[in-house]
Amino acid sequence: MVKKASTRLYVLNKRLSGKTYSATMLYLPSKVVNDSAFPLRKKGRLIVKIVGDKLVVENEKTGRRKH
Repeated sequence: MVKKASTRLYVLNKRLSGKTYSATMLYLPSKVVNDSAFPLRKKGRLIVKIVGDKLVVENEKTGRRKH
């Protein structure tokens, strides 16, 4: 069981119609994602929230999405 792995954030910038847009991605190493204890669905939507000084990622509940 992998409990910890080093990773980083990637910022991607794209120019479209004279405007620059950015997307930030969090890379999850395959040794974490492929672990049998990995709690997130590999397909589907996720909920991301900041709780104190931590980033919490959870599976979105099935059913209607909240915006």
